[in-house]
Amino acid sequence: MAITSAVVAVVLVLLATAAATPAPVGRAGCSTSCGNVSVPFPFGFGLPECYWLGFNLTCDDTSGPSPPRLILGDGTLRVAEISLRSTTVSVIRNGSVMDGADITTDRNVSFGGSFMDYGYRLSSGNELVLSGCNLLATLREDLGPGKSGIISGCAAFCSFRDKKKNSVGQPADHREELTFLPAYVFVAEEGWFDQRSLADELLSVKQLPSTAALEVPLLLQWGVKQGLPKLPDWPVNTTMEQRKSCPGEAYRKLCESEQSLCVAGNTGYACQCQDGYEGNPYLAHGCQDINECERPHEHGCFGECINTIGCYRCQCPRGTHGNYTLRNGCVKSAATGNMQRGSVCSGKEHWLESSDSGFNPWVLHNL
Repeated sequence: MAITSAVVAVVLVLLATAAATPAPVGRAGCSTSCGNVSVPFPFGFGLPECYWLGFNLTCDDTSGPSPPRLILGDGTLRVAEISLRSTTVSVIRNGSVMDGADITTDRNVSFGGSFMDYGYRLSSGNELVLSGCNLLATLREDLGPGKSGIISGCAAFCSFRDKKKNSVGQPADHREELTFLPAYVFVAEEGWFDQRSLADELLSVKQLPSTAALEVPLLLQWGVKQGLPKLPDWPVNTTMEQRKSCPGEAYRKLCESEQSLCVAGNTGYACQCQDGYEGNPYLAHGCQDINECERPHEHGCFGECINTIGCYRCQCPRGTHGNYTLRNGCVKSAATGNMQRGSVCSGKEHWLESSDSGFNPWVLHNL
């Protein structure tokens, strides 16, 4: 019995030590932040070993008393946030794609070279915003020489006599003053233009918008391509699950964490932590166990919670029964002796007999 107790004590100490070790963000010896922005590998700046090829950023600390700025590409995009989980980068772009007080002819404007040339694509979390009168804007994607596809379109109409103009004007007889909206075209993160104060400032005809109002958030999608096998040319009838599968070589090279998965997308390959883990799947030991018991609202455990490696157990306390996934869902039982238990982790659903009298479900759910 003494030997068994000693073994248990050692295991508990090792588990506690592992849980206390912070998950790595970047490679050893590399900076992992610029200003107030976290820079997780495969992104990085400085030495070449600090980033995956094609994911080098610039930390600009020449802006005087202001915090350093994290720059992507040619310098026109400032990085605000990097997400490994959603494979997106939130950037800030200054100004409108096209603007003018008097637009009377069709125009084509190139947009996206500042990020598409570096392997990024527009995320579906963006929207096309157009202001003005009698205007039509179309956002197209370059699909190769002489080919393009429409991503989005937007039209803006105003009711006034002279329909040829898009400006602020006044009739010659001064009988009434006609005011026309400023013409802007933005590609912005969805919801940005919904801010009432921002919209009022941009559409004001009395004064030009401030520099802050013209800082437009943009969401970019990314994936790793360089140094990995070419993405397969899937047949038309290929399922989404098949399209997401990674070649073994891509997984071995890219996803270093033992608890990681590899997925393929339109922009390249990406790694994710397995269910029950979080962190950086691109680094060894980067995915670490989530303590679901510390997040009852997120994981729906309002009874007694026991964290385990990669999953957790939830149960109504002894002498109670009910739904432990709801606040106050466990109520006092008339008879005592049984506990309702649930074990939640990644895997198939099983039913097991509990050690108490009677038959109680131990349910394993996919997260």
